[in-house]
Amino acid sequence: MRGTIRPVSENDDSEASREVLERHGEAVATVRAFAERSQAERVVLLVDPGDGGGATMLDCAPDGALVLVDGDTSWQLPADVPVDAAPRPLPDIRPTPPTALSLDPRTGELEAPLGAVTNLARAVLALARAFGGLSVATADFTTRDPDAPLTIAAREGEPLVIAAGDRRYTLPLDSV
Repeated sequence: MRGTIRPVSENDDSEASREVLERHGEAVATVRAFAERSQAERVVLLVDPGDGGGATMLDCAPDGALVLVDGDTSWQLPADVPVDAAPRPLPDIRPTPPTALSLDPRTGELEAPLGAVTNLARAVLALARAFGGLSVATADFTTRDPDAPLTIAAREGEPLVIAAGDRRYTLPLDSV
């Protein structure tokens, strides 16, 4: 697939940039709010349009800067570009300090305070649910080993996936 990456700045007056921010402003605001409240090092949301068309992808950094991909076009939105939309409701998110999370990708051994992973998993699932349909949310959380983040992926009605390195583990929905 080929596409164009267009930067968006606070002073960007182009019709295309205004239109994309208007159409996806609520998703941008929600992903940014999730990233800030969860202290995730990366948040990715694939928003299902519900009409069988292609999903819109938002890939957000910890500072709120993000890349939005809609169709064949990508927009880079710096953290200081405001959106005129409120985030969708999210549950209480209690971030877990990186020093409290550890996952050994070889053995699958997870170390975390009681309820910490469940809290993060519920939050990621709530982000996916906030947009409904087949929307998918993932979040990377820093662990004791900064080179080995803990990734949680969620979609409504499916087991959650926890990943570290190239290993994947499922977490049944009824456990969150």
